[in-house]
Amino acid sequence: MPGFCLVDNYNSHVKSLSSGLDLEFLPLHIVSVLELKTKLKDSDVGQLLHYLRIILDYSPSSRSFILGAITDFRDIRFAMVRRSTDDDDQFKYEASLKELQDENEYLSQYLTMFFTADRSKFGFCRLEPLPDNIRIDNRLLGIGANAMVFSCSLINGQSNEYALKISNDSVQKEVSIYQQLYADKYRIVQVHSNAFLFLHPPGPVVSKENILNNAHLIWNQIKKAHQRRILHRDIRRSNIIEIFNEKINSNEILLIDWQSSMEFGSTMKYNGTLSTASKFILEELAKNRDSSLECLPVDDCVSFMKMILLELIAEPFKVALSSEVQQGSYSGILGVYCQMKKSWKKKPPILFEVIDFLEKHRQHFNEDKLNAFLDQCLENRQSLFQLDNQQTDDNYFNQLTRQIFPS
Repeated sequence: MPGFCLVDNYNSHVKSLSSGLDLEFLPLHIVSVLELKTKLKDSDVGQLLHYLRIILDYSPSSRSFILGAITDFRDIRFAMVRRSTDDDDQFKYEASLKELQDENEYLSQYLTMFFTADRSKFGFCRLEPLPDNIRIDNRLLGIGANAMVFSCSLINGQSNEYALKISNDSVQKEVSIYQQLYADKYRIVQVHSNAFLFLHPPGPVVSKENILNNAHLIWNQIKKAHQRRILHRDIRRSNIIEIFNEKINSNEILLIDWQSSMEFGSTMKYNGTLSTASKFILEELAKNRDSSLECLPVDDCVSFMKMILLELIAEPFKVALSSEVQQGSYSGILGVYCQMKKSWKKKPPILFEVIDFLEKHRQHFNEDKLNAFLDQCLENRQSLFQLDNQQTDDNYFNQLTRQIFPS
């Protein structure tokens, strides 16, 4: 980012001596931005607002606004991005476009004020420091819509590599869900209101081969959450990792990132996955992106099946889908899935039919029927994951759908 960042380095103590990461420039440390231009134009303020929006998006939810400036050392503009009081996911933008008439006034007042003003004037609010015994190392393991995950170690302990997740909101709910699902198996410990430690060597995102070979294990974790009345809402490959279990000397598959989860029966604004979201969710968002939705267990199941589908289809479809997701085009995402299905000159693969069946009967599935359907689909997963199906495969799944909902 060209220019300067005003930072509060109150967590500098957690950076390991060998780390090259600029922890000071994490959003939770950035006080403000001073953007530099050779010749300042009114349109340049939009770039500053874009930077401020990104910082505020990843900043702790307790921060309500951020103020920044842009200058060419002849003129200066101030800009502010503020969270909407009506909706935390919406932002309001303000900018000053008045030109300065007196360069001495600019030098003596505005620029000096920028570097000397109290941090609260920029909207900055300091959180409690991270614990003294954590040392963040060189690897950024992942970045999501609301959090970042780093490799780390603990001083005065074993020299193991762990994972530290820092969120822009409280992690209490997510830690509680891990404990409900796995007890202390993975040693997930909350160390800060906005951070928790995964006291296990971090693993890579699951491979395509292991998704297909272990789909039943992923489904078992989804089903276990549903039994506890928890919906994940963000099921996609990047939220499934492989971790090594020393006791059994092999890798395990773990569904992670429960930050977007919700309880059964809750109605709230949707903040889950878009790339694998159900047709119902995408259609509702296309009507009104701010509408409150009640997600159902079947929506998690659709996301699970779509995640598998994305491992099987041609690369151009994945690129097209990613583009529509980045643009936030709900109708565009639906269109890509329609194009996928139409790309088969003959009958589409059974996986499409399974997804269509889940979406068609979204309101009619109870827990027993939904679990029975997915269990039996995955018992025959070798056929389910084929793009060219035999008649015997069609017969199996046709009979299965009739058993679930006899016509």
